[in-house]
Amino acid sequence: MPVYTPREQNVIQKILKKHFSDFEEQYDDHYAKEYGNYRIIRIKETVEKFLECGDYTKGIARIKCTNPDCDHEYFRPFSCKSWYLCPSCHQKRLLLLAEHLSENVLLNLPHRQLVLSVPKALRIYFKNDRNLFADVSKIIFSIINDYYNEAAKTTVKTGAVISYQSFGDMVRSNPHYHCIILEGGIDDKGCFHYLPIKDTSQLAEVFRRRVIKYLDDKGLLERSFALNLLSWKHSGFSVDNSIKIPASSKAARVNLSQYIARHPVSLKKILYVKENGTVIYKTKYNEYWGENIKVFKAIDFIAELTRHIPPKHKHLIRYYGLYSSRTKGKANKDGSLTQFGYKSNAAEDVKHEQFPKGTTETASRKASRQSWARLIQKVYEVDPLICPKCSHKMRIVAIITEPSEVNKILECLKRNHAPPFDKVVTKAS
Repeated sequence: MPVYTPREQNVIQKILKKHFSDFEEQYDDHYAKEYGNYRIIRIKETVEKFLECGDYTKGIARIKCTNPDCDHEYFRPFSCKSWYLCPSCHQKRLLLLAEHLSENVLLNLPHRQLVLSVPKALRIYFKNDRNLFADVSKIIFSIINDYYNEAAKTTVKTGAVISYQSFGDMVRSNPHYHCIILEGGIDDKGCFHYLPIKDTSQLAEVFRRRVIKYLDDKGLLERSFALNLLSWKHSGFSVDNSIKIPASSKAARVNLSQYIARHPVSLKKILYVKENGTVIYKTKYNEYWGENIKVFKAIDFIAELTRHIPPKHKHLIRYYGLYSSRTKGKANKDGSLTQFGYKSNAAEDVKHEQFPKGTTETASRKASRQSWARLIQKVYEVDPLICPKCSHKMRIVAIITEPSEVNKILECLKRNHAPPFDKVVTKAS
């Protein structure tokens, strides 16, 4: 098995480290009107946290082999554990989300992905009001629930996981919704009714009317403009239902669960030209835009990327119906969903382990450490808690955050040409 080595600074970190101060200085004059006067506060907070991800000087964990005849150990920097800006931490959290949805949320019944988009004329409202996505998510679920009740000729309960994405290809603004919906519903007798949505054109039309009415009721649209939108032959509202998830396919549930909350950009598509402060984003050819390469000034790329950072404490993934917390809590008690593969997710008590005497702080829970190690192995086929010398288990023996102690350790590693100063190309994160 390959040896685990913490990642190096990625290209987005390099761009932000070099150009974020310029972006911040120019924000009020060039970006505030489009992105919001106070948006820079949220952006700066997120960027500062991201720039510390993988930075050895901000604190390290000491990981040592448990074999008494082996003296191998290494130090690992802390992660920022954030969504949307840090590709590495986002991917780890995405894997945990996918496992949670597959094992603890989605029932062993047929599902389908719906992708719902709004026309360009309305995207400005989603960009300026970052709370709209929650209300529109409720509208989407109500449409699906109403359709199932009408199609079944009785009252049924269904479930949906709805994720809002503000971005499209090349980091462009393109608000849309990815929904994993239960393809049917369960009646009061506990019987499942399979109710596929075959005609998405009618669904799109209902979606159009309810969203326009919602925006009109909120006073965001003038009545004349709302009526004009309703008269368009090609509305710009669309619903795609091409991806089906069979009841028996766990892999399909996991893969789609990862897709609905993916990171806005791919590191493989970004080329940073440090000499002239240019970012080249290369992707597959887009027939609509007629291009596959877009060139940004570094500060413009930062503006496009950070616009997709969600407001603080705002959840872009929401659970409805049978997949809501309230329904799952009830199912834990009465076992009403057990026959459909629902498993109680009552957390088991996990004892906190303590570091040996003489170390700096107490360790995190054993479950947390195992999750990190398992995710590393899942993504990179590398187990960070297996000793590369003797193949015994390794364990975290210290968390060191005191700057003076961290500096002493780093100076020692540098003198001995040990990671992160060995100049070895790293492949894992």
